[in-house]
Amino acid sequence: MKTKIISICLLILLTISCNDSFLELYPKDEQTEATAFVTYENFKTYAWGLYEVFPGYSDTYFTGDLNGGLFTMMTAGGQTPWSMGNVIVPASDNINWNFSFIRKVNIMLDNIDQSAMNETDRKHWRSVGLFFRSYKYMDLLSKFGDVPWVENTLTEKSPELYQPRDSRDVVAANILRDLIEAEQNIKTNGDGANTINNLVVNALISRFRLFEGTWRKYHGLNESEKYLQAAINASQKIIAKVPNVYNNFDLLFNSEDLSTVGEVLLYKQYSPGLTGHALTRRVRTGEMQVEGTRYLVDSYLCTDGRPISTSPLYANTTEYDNFRNRDRRLYLTICPPFKTGDAFSGNITSWTRHANPAFSEYIDIINNASWKGGKSLPTSNFRNLYCTRMPNLASAKNGVFNWGKTWMGYFVWRYYNTTTDVSTNTDVGTTDAPIFRVGEVMLNYAEAAFELGRFTQEVADATINKLRARGGTKNMTVGQIDAGWDTKRDSDVAPVLWEIRRERVMELATEGFHFDDLRRWKKAEKVLNKQPRGAFISKADYGNSSSTKLQDENGVTITGNDTQGYLWYHGVPSGWLPHYYLYPLPLNDLALNKELKQNQGWSK
Repeated sequence: MKTKIISICLLILLTISCNDSFLELYPKDEQTEATAFVTYENFKTYAWGLYEVFPGYSDTYFTGDLNGGLFTMMTAGGQTPWSMGNVIVPASDNINWNFSFIRKVNIMLDNIDQSAMNETDRKHWRSVGLFFRSYKYMDLLSKFGDVPWVENTLTEKSPELYQPRDSRDVVAANILRDLIEAEQNIKTNGDGANTINNLVVNALISRFRLFEGTWRKYHGLNESEKYLQAAINASQKIIAKVPNVYNNFDLLFNSEDLSTVGEVLLYKQYSPGLTGHALTRRVRTGEMQVEGTRYLVDSYLCTDGRPISTSPLYANTTEYDNFRNRDRRLYLTICPPFKTGDAFSGNITSWTRHANPAFSEYIDIINNASWKGGKSLPTSNFRNLYCTRMPNLASAKNGVFNWGKTWMGYFVWRYYNTTTDVSTNTDVGTTDAPIFRVGEVMLNYAEAAFELGRFTQEVADATINKLRARGGTKNMTVGQIDAGWDTKRDSDVAPVLWEIRRERVMELATEGFHFDDLRRWKKAEKVLNKQPRGAFISKADYGNSSSTKLQDENGVTITGNDTQGYLWYHGVPSGWLPHYYLYPLPLNDLALNKELKQNQGWSK
């Protein structure tokens, strides 16, 4: 079963069966749940529609990292509303407070026992349903805390529609219970390549249990150890079977076919003429409205395995210095600086080297690297016209290109490649999107192990150091990391834990985890209440435009021409509020069900 889903599959199931004899027995105008859910193939077809819950390369793909401060929007006032203190209680919220998917799963679960399947197949499809229901409930629990737990399909007369929310303890325990049942009963290999199988279930257990365990620890709730231990157990099972990661980081995100990449446990497949995405097109046009922040760039280690605050390899005189000797995952996430020998016209189909070889440093690194994947420099747009410099500032007076431009200098090009189709502005891109991968599982294991006092050099070698090797960075030696390892460390966080959390940023940036990470660590104030800033540049290089705004390292605005400093575009945030850790329930739902109570701190 492929995760590329055509929505008509659901309609097909509810009207006909895939079995010819079934069509003969039951006319199409007499289908009910009792007759539509009969065979193994019926359930398999229905489950195709459940895979639609995975967003893949969608328009909301960067949301978690935008909200988490790794990126900003390229519009004035475009900071996340969570940092600006202007999130309001919505009248309705069909994106977050939505139980329609849970109802869709429950329809399947409620029809398993009376099907014609044998007991093994019944247990398998129940496991698939429990996986999907748990996936959705994880999202609801993360955002709202207490939520109604619904195990069966409801009708308009069901009393559950008007009951209070179930407690976080109940919902979290139910999710863990269901996932353990699914892990024990799902077919080891699922229904073939790229389907929900035992490893995928364990990957969700790993993800959810780390979230819930650390949320409970840092938000003062009980039983954090139970959930962290479950995260370790699930992670160990995966790593025992898939102990290594794919050697090409770029091709995890820019591959036309992930079927042979063992690290990827589940992915959304895109195919020409069937289903595609527009993410790569957006990266290679002026439609890319996301740019990186200095907070993200400064997180990457130097190749000696040390942070920039203490590494002797680090210098910050120019952006060329800033990028030098850094973990290569930085090079594959934020486009490195370069300048060609061509005029800043942006309308060239071929390029020449700059007379100064220093401006070609990263062109040579990227183009000649064995790990470059689908990337090359200089960057080009969907019409194969080259950009002749990076950073490519939107504020420049002496030339700016419509593609790859930024206000703060950091062009996010993780999903840039020259292989997938970008010929039109429709969804024609066909690079596959990873959903669960072993790199994340390794990070979950490392963090959970530390939280339970079990992070050793052996664990580091099995997890963090596998990822660092792929990034071209020296191994973590746990015994070397002390209070002075990173002088910019949050003093509330243990030095080794700080490095584990840093590794999540280096490995998972752009995959949408960081906002939830900050929320579960209870660290949103520390990050989101700071003004975002960008690259260090010389204003004269960009024509001394008054729109090019600079600050010094202390955040003091620098005025005048021919100056140097850090780019900034957005003002100082008005502030994350304490009650933002949980989302507000929508007003319409509170009005419909008087037993629902608003989360603390939000006005009704």
